[in-house]
Amino acid sequence: MPLTSPYTPADMPRQSAVVQSPAYIGIAAILAVFIVAFATARKARAQDNGHHLHHADHYSRWKQPGTNAPCCNGKETKDGQTTGDCDPTTAEVRAGSWWAKREEGQWVIVPDDRILRERNPDVERAHLCFNYGRVLCFVPPSTGT
Repeated sequence: MPLTSPYTPADMPRQSAVVQSPAYIGIAAILAVFIVAFATARKARAQDNGHHLHHADHYSRWKQPGTNAPCCNGKETKDGQTTGDCDPTTAEVRAGSWWAKREEGQWVIVPDDRILRERNPDVERAHLCFNYGRVLCFVPPSTGT
């Protein structure tokens, strides 16, 4: 008895594409999961390299200029990390004044009386302590001067 098929030779490419579609969807789903996992891990590493890295040795000791009030209200999270008001950031001088980029991406002007004359723990980035809608403390990046 000869083997028969409901498909003609002209239908074969279409049948092959139908079989391959679930495989492509599966591969795309796996890649999407890896991309999301990578982005989440990268964000977590960025946060770990931010506040937590500098809290014990620097942020917890800095005082707001002219006061005895701390720059940072650090709190320990359930996973043992420390969060607070201070983070490494990008900063630049514009028209003679320091500007710092907040975590949300908004740039804020740094009043001169909020600048700490402290050794910068991370020479490539500035450090901004921001809360209550204002700059509490700021340490500029090392500029070589």
